[in-house]
Amino acid sequence: MSACLWRGLAGGSGEVVQEYCAGITMATDWGDEAEQGVDRRLVRRVLGYLRPYWRAAVLALGCIAIGALLGLAPALVFAALIDHLAGEDPEFAHVLALVGAGICAAVAAGLIGLAEDYLTERISQGIIFDLREQLFDRLVHQSVGFYTRNRAGEVMSRIGNDVNDIESVVAQTVFGVANNALVAGTTLGLMIAFDWRLTLLALVLIPLVALPMRRAGRRVYAARGASQSKLAELTAYLQEVLGISGALLVKAFVRERAEQERFRRTNDELRYLEIRASMIARRFGTLMRVLQTSVPALIILAGGWLVIHDGASVGAVFVFATVLTQRFGMAAGSLGEAHVNLVGSLALFRRIFTVLDHPSDVADRDAASVLRSARGAIELERVTFTYPGQARPALIDFSARIEPGQLVALVGPSGAGKTTLTTLIPRFYDPQAGRVLLDGHDVRELTLESLRRHIGIVFQDTFLFHASIRENLLYARPEASDEEMIAAAQAAHMHVHRLLARRL
Repeated sequence: MSACLWRGLAGGSGEVVQEYCAGITMATDWGDEAEQGVDRRLVRRVLGYLRPYWRAAVLALGCIAIGALLGLAPALVFAALIDHLAGEDPEFAHVLALVGAGICAAVAAGLIGLAEDYLTERISQGIIFDLREQLFDRLVHQSVGFYTRNRAGEVMSRIGNDVNDIESVVAQTVFGVANNALVAGTTLGLMIAFDWRLTLLALVLIPLVALPMRRAGRRVYAARGASQSKLAELTAYLQEVLGISGALLVKAFVRERAEQERFRRTNDELRYLEIRASMIARRFGTLMRVLQTSVPALIILAGGWLVIHDGASVGAVFVFATVLTQRFGMAAGSLGEAHVNLVGSLALFRRIFTVLDHPSDVADRDAASVLRSARGAIELERVTFTYPGQARPALIDFSARIEPGQLVALVGPSGAGKTTLTTLIPRFYDPQAGRVLLDGHDVRELTLESLRRHIGIVFQDTFLFHASIRENLLYARPEASDEEMIAAAQAAHMHVHRLLARRL
């Protein structure tokens, strides 16, 4: 049963204009997350998304560990081959066995790598699925005020762009840290076994990597946060200008050139921020590549001296300089880059968490009761309501009573409070003072779902989903029969029998 007539017969939407202006002055509920620091609680919360997939994570780590050990096989094979061929009376059968062992190890490592990739991709896609679902659940239950204070494009950017960018973080960075740590650890152990003196020489340059690592991570963190904020701004702008309402305004007031220039400025700012964020990480990567090239040269120089004066193994020195040092350097360098990327990616998680943690202005109370049936008696007791950010109340100490079955028209100029009044009944907003009663029940003491199911609403501005006519007609009651659907269409003077019969 309909409990109210939605909007007044005189129309008017001055309150909506007021509220929209309030949203512009407030900008957004979320603020600038990129400027906030990194804390351990944030890291723990991010890692908490791995808990549902801990079995797959353990298997992935097992694959990483086995792969790291199998990765040492080429170094051992090459060292043994060089020493055997450089010795007296080398045997081809021995060479064949060593080469065969190396090939088998490579095949096994490849298969293990495929299993690892499958597991990490499954985990990352699962986490992205969870984040998208949580974000949508949070957003769909936000109040109407939330959507007037935040542009639709920015909201969509959180659930689209930000979540998509996290995929590489989970699949590559998180498990990449484990992979590179195990590779570096196992390689370091073999390096010490070959020659501890050369190992010490190889480790001298590590502090040169660690010192700029922390600074680079902080800069990438801030740069990525700024890039995502600008991308959200661009997405919101496109959603406004390219929507049907925005496009009509642009054409009606001949603003095409102005909007082109506005888009160019925003797009140029985004380009600059993306280049800046990318170059911060790449400058650090360049430093790592320089170190990875310099270390083998120094190792060969020192190793040559040990071979000549201390009888060191030629095979050990050669493999140490060309295989182990490179392997250790790449793993250590990747760890450094992973740290930079991981710290930078926390800006994305923080943007997502600000949405997940944003409370709803209108929500069910803990002891809210379910409205089983409604007669339709509506009473407003000394209601006062002010839109956020506005100094002048839209309603002041307003009282009224509407009896069941009574037809009421709200008449008044724009800004008088007609739209505001009707939005308080289904609790799109809550008043700051006074009460709204339905059949004697304070609507704040009822669950939102049960309250709104007993209120029929006809909007002043029509909206259709990109679906069939039938699906749009049945949106509020998907379980309604064809007879009920046709009766409703006839009552609204929009019945076209052939179209409905064909279910277009």
